[in-house]
Amino acid sequence: MTSAATDSKITLASAPGKVLVVGGYLVLDRNHTGLVVGTNACLYSTVQTTALDLSNSNYAFGDADVPITVISPQFESAWWKYAFDTKANTLTQYDSADQGSNGFVQVVLQTTLALVNTCSPGALYTLLANPAPAQHRAGLKILLTADNDFYSQREALAKIGAKLTSQSLKQLPAMAKTGKTLGNVHKTGLGSSAAMVTSLVASILVHFGVLNKHDLCENNKQSCTTTKGMQLVHNIAQYAHCLAQGKVGSGFDVSAAVYGSHVYRRFSPTVLEAAMSENSSIAELVQATSPENIGWNSEVAPVVIPPRLTLRLADVDTGSNTPSMVKKVLLWQKSNPEQAALLWASLDAANNYIGQVWSSLVDASCSNSTEYNSAIDWCSVRPSLEWKNGMDAVGNPTRALLVNLVDGILHVRQLQRELGENAGVPIEPPKQTRLLDACMAVPGVCMAAVPGAGGYDAIFCIVLSQASGNAVERVWSEWTEMSVGPLLAKQASSGVSVLDSELYPSLTAMLE
Repeated sequence: MTSAATDSKITLASAPGKVLVVGGYLVLDRNHTGLVVGTNACLYSTVQTTALDLSNSNYAFGDADVPITVISPQFESAWWKYAFDTKANTLTQYDSADQGSNGFVQVVLQTTLALVNTCSPGALYTLLANPAPAQHRAGLKILLTADNDFYSQREALAKIGAKLTSQSLKQLPAMAKTGKTLGNVHKTGLGSSAAMVTSLVASILVHFGVLNKHDLCENNKQSCTTTKGMQLVHNIAQYAHCLAQGKVGSGFDVSAAVYGSHVYRRFSPTVLEAAMSENSSIAELVQATSPENIGWNSEVAPVVIPPRLTLRLADVDTGSNTPSMVKKVLLWQKSNPEQAALLWASLDAANNYIGQVWSSLVDASCSNSTEYNSAIDWCSVRPSLEWKNGMDAVGNPTRALLVNLVDGILHVRQLQRELGENAGVPIEPPKQTRLLDACMAVPGVCMAAVPGAGGYDAIFCIVLSQASGNAVERVWSEWTEMSVGPLLAKQASSGVSVLDSELYPSLTAMLE
């Protein structure tokens, strides 16, 4: 890490949500991959150097303590106050709205500030040297906010008598208050904790000059640019997220928050073993998170959804216990190794096929855009069952690829149902099957499935036109077996970014 002077008292970073299109369960195993798509719904971390009022604090601040206030205004009773001891590299929470803690925030602050203090000596001491009024001290004020899609807006719409539609969602204020505590809010499965961890790590590193903001600038990087700066954010965020969860997961959600849309192969958990041990040292943390550490062997291959194909997401108001589902699947896999190996191989091939067809469609759009657009137009007004008939598919390679895509996702779903039946887990339960089949019958729908580990709580569709998306949403709004509500999020390729805070006055106003 190299030190550079920060050129702003406010640093704003964003990180996207995620949708694991294919690769649920298999992504836990380094022998397999998952196709993850980033969303344009993001979580934002804003860090400000400012004088904090300590007059009402009962905490005995030492000369080396940096005061930190974290606020998350979309939730009830969501503020926490800390002191970071620059001599001991330790973080202490000394106050909060409800005397509770926020494990993810606390781990990120402890980890990232300790690394800043170790690898860029003087950065925090420079902050403490800033002048402040009496009973105040220079410190950090941190604002955590998220786009509305990360949390269910059903109650907000019901309060104003609005229907559960995209048009209604667009009428809500940006970053709307949830009316819930952080622990009671209904999340939509976009990966809010991973996006928060990633954006907060990035904002702190840039704020103190450990990274240059241009390394993470939205306009200066392509999807999945694996610079050392991006790698550093990735490594620290993976460590902090794992530590806060108390386990080393697959890491695809953090990877999506850092790199955006890509095909992901997980890292070997051994890279974090020493740093996550109970008595680990700061030296072990520096080594574990270094971009030079060859133990970080995750693979990130950029991917984009083909032109004119649009991701549509729905929140299903039923919910699933994902950790319990994963535990049961892994238990079945361990108890039935031969059967599981065959099914894993079939699922891996089917998942990879989806990515291959996407890639072929992108190539087709570049090589013959006229033919590509003609095929999209033709298919967008017909249900996928009719795509094999009519025009000669041999003369229309794009349409043949779209047929392959439909066949491919149907095959993935069939294998997911087989896995669910074997493990006794509702990966694609009958209620979801009926809903997904109804979506696939809509003209212009080329994919519909449950994302990630599956279950009852979400679905995604990929459509060929705005009209197709509108028609899918009508299916959702008229569905009676479950309550199905749209999200506004669409696909986005870019990952973590440092933004110009002056372009987000509503955020900076919340710091006042």
